[in-house]
Amino acid sequence: MTTTSGDRLDRIEALVEKNSEAISELTTDLRRFDERLDNYEKGMCWVVQLSFGLLISATVALIVSALTFLVRTVTISQ
Repeated sequence: MTTTSGDRLDRIEALVEKNSEAISELTTDLRRFDERLDNYEKGMCWVVQLSFGLLISATVALIVSALTFLVRTVTISQ
């Protein structure tokens, strides 16, 4: 059995077409992954900002409560 140039060329063209489709699919998957990663990064940024905001609010509330307690204590002892 001998392989003709035409048969060999047909097989090479089929492989190139198959690889082209695979590359196209991978490109689409990569684009979707990038979108998901971008959404995740934005979401994490909001979570971090919210955490710091809550931490600052709790600190301010604690300081105000402590100052109120100190003012009442000083007022009562006078």
